Amino acid sequence: MKQREREGAPLWVWLAFGLLAIGTVAYVTGYWMFEEMVAHVKK
Repeated sequence: MKQREREGAPLWVWLAFGLLAIGTVAYVTGYWMFEEMVAHVKK
């Protein structure tokens, strides 16, 4: 029987890192937008 070559990392690992990156970007963007709105209202 022929054995399959092992991947460097399973697909779900890359998917998890991708979701973490997207979540981080969304969080930072949301925080920045919130800060801008607060600064605008305070003027």
